[in-house]
Amino acid sequence: MKPNNLNVSGDGVFFTIQGEGVSMGKPVCFLRLRVCNLKCGWCDTRYAWDTKTPEFWSEKQEWSINKTKKKIEAGWQCKNKKITKRLVITGGEPLLQKEIIDKLIDVLPDWFIEIETNGTVMPTKKMLEYCQFNCSPKLKNSGNPKVARIKGEVLQALNLANSVFKFVVMVNSDIREIEKDFIIPFNLDINKIIIMPEGRSAEEIAKNARQVVEKVKEKGYRLLGRLHCDLWGAKREV
Repeated sequence: MKPNNLNVSGDGVFFTIQGEGVSMGKPVCFLRLRVCNLKCGWCDTRYAWDTKTPEFWSEKQEWSINKTKKKIEAGWQCKNKKITKRLVITGGEPLLQKEIIDKLIDVLPDWFIEIETNGTVMPTKKMLEYCQFNCSPKLKNSGNPKVARIKGEVLQALNLANSVFKFVVMVNSDIREIEKDFIIPFNLDINKIIIMPEGRSAEEIAKNARQVVEKVKEKGYRLLGRLHCDLWGAKREV
């Protein structure tokens, strides 16, 4: 890898709608980067980080900032000029390449940029000022050790930024864990909490949503699904 190039997944850049979180339903360009510092058992993009998958090796790409900019601009297919161009940088864990992403932000002044992160890597000052963070802290159900998945100083920095905290859940005990390990110790803004049922199909997501919906209502959190899974299932680049 050249020092100023991005390590890009085989998905590269693709145009779709945001399927998760606070921007759900909006047209977006995704840029998927490779490599992650966590290993979630239920991850549906393992090919972006898992060295045991053939795709990790066969699909790797190295893009300069200029090439990445051109790919993003060519990928935007919305013909309505009044709509804000929106880029979602995802992974893997994008913030492992944060210094290079800073350079990309500089060359995309007309774009609204969302960064999807697991909340374990401190963003740059520029990112905190200009970007929206879709932070998905990992629970015990991810299979990662607590010391690796919870970084209080990062969560507190994101709590003060333009951000939301999206938690992947399966059962009610996950809701209790969110409060005990995240909301209470780090004083996370309740209005930024999104609960997302785990699953790769509409059926799985609905099943897990029914497991937690009453507890979510009781706590006053926001329950959102995965729109892209409802529409396309586990298909890539959507």
